Amino acid sequence: MGPTWDIQLRIIKGILITNTVIGVISLLIIELAKPFIIGLIFGTLFSILRFRLLALSVEKSVQMETNQAQRYAFSRYVIRYTLAGVVLFISLKADYINTIGTVIGMITMKPVILKTHAFNDKEFFKDLFKLNIFKRKEER
Repeated sequence: MGPTWDIQLRIIKGILITNTVIGVISLLIIELAKPFIIGLIFGTLFSILRFRLLALSVEKSVQMETNQAQRYAFSRYVIRYTLAGVVLFISLKADYINTIGTVIGMITMKPVILKTHAFNDKEFFKDLFKLNIFKRKEER
């Protein structure tokens, strides 16, 4: 596996835990929860796939020359977002998949990454206060 495998596993576990909690809550709140949960699973699986593709493309592009890496990264970017469009299209067309569940499954990766890396890092907040971004202009 690549050098980022441990980070990837932590984030994937966080995505799975978060979406499992959302699925359990949806069972309690939503009357017809089956399409929502199918959409949530569909979105979650795609989110994990997209994150893994991103990791592979980053690991490969850092070993390339600048121009070649830019072209490679851009082509992978287009592929990932085209796949996202296909997933959303399938979710909209299929009656048994709830689109909102799919979208929630697709976007939970970002809060998990923020929680895993930004909000758990005390140095991140210390650096914010060192930059004095919370002071008024007159006080700087």
